[in-house]
Amino acid sequence: MSNFWARFEKINGRLFRYDTRIYLQPVNNIETSDICLGAVVGKNPGSAKGEPSATLKEINLDGDKLLPTVRNIFLKAYQDADKELPERSYIQVLNLFYLCEADLNLAISQAENETTQETCQTENKLFPFVWFVWGGDDDRLNHFKMRFEFLKVIQPFYYDNGTIVEKIPEETSSARHTQGLKHDYVLSYISNMLKTLEMKQK
Repeated sequence: MSNFWARFEKINGRLFRYDTRIYLQPVNNIETSDICLGAVVGKNPGSAKGEPSATLKEINLDGDKLLPTVRNIFLKAYQDADKELPERSYIQVLNLFYLCEADLNLAISQAENETTQETCQTENKLFPFVWFVWGGDDDRLNHFKMRFEFLKVIQPFYYDNGTIVEKIPEETSSARHTQGLKHDYVLSYISNMLKTLEMKQK
């Protein structure tokens, strides 16, 4: 059983990761009825690894911290909201680009030269919420952010220097990454959001 699943694909000898999911409770298989609660948008898949496959497989985190950090924050938020975890529910992980590489500088260089690079089909979903954690203004990354202007989302948000901003960030906005982020900065907002989303669904 695992909390972290994705589909890995080798393209031109390089590993790409698609349809990444953070399950709040571990599962031993993927079902079509699994519930997507919302999404988080990061930079690129880092050190987490997996075997290329046509289906989703368990992820070997190999030191990747974003995925477990996001899960821990949502577990705390559900606890603070006094809500039970929805069974077989997950957070979708989207990225600016999907090339797996722990060294961001190298990843950007390789992504720029990857003519066959594809985005993830899950970007076409309608998400109840999307949390943007792709970092701040970066000339090397900003052009990757532009397509997310058209993301279908009911409640977008990001954390910017002490403030939660409820909109899709612009390319030069500061959308704080989870690395080193104190959970308390976002915990109250996410907890209240989960209560609001539940009311909207009733």
